[in-house]
Amino acid sequence: MKKLIFVLLIPIFLIGCGVNAKELDSFAEDYNQSARKYDATELVPDEFGEIEEEDGEKWRELFNSKEHTIEALYDGNNVKGYYINVKSDTNSIDKTGKGYNAVLTLADTLGLDIDKLEDGMQTAFNESFHDYEDGEHSIRISVINVTSASMSITVEKK
Repeated sequence: MKKLIFVLLIPIFLIGCGVNAKELDSFAEDYNQSARKYDATELVPDEFGEIEEEDGEKWRELFNSKEHTIEALYDGNNVKGYYINVKSDTNSIDKTGKGYNAVLTLADTLGLDIDKLEDGMQTAFNESFHDYEDGEHSIRISVINVTSASMSITVEKK
């Protein structure tokens, strides 16, 4: 009986994983089209990390470099948004750097108003954080700016 239940659950598990994979593959395809426009590094789905979980939060690393990290955020098994963290060795974020270009690429991929996002980033640099809504997304920007700068942007579906 246990073997039968296990055999029946395998297809359900695989179907659930396949939906996530297809959604992220589609996101990566759209992101990579925008990446060409903004001269950002493209995402490689075969290099995506495993889904991680801590304190009830789930995420999956899609890209990681010295300049920036991109993660998919999960609600259960569904992608609920994206997180990007841009790092700098100086106390500002270079508007011509790969991290900044990745922010613009992510915004373009998700259909965000880029001018509104850039205004929000400037506000966050002045006030340490800024939250706003853009269409069907809630955007949260936070900045740590001491001897080096780190800007984190979370974009979640409402």
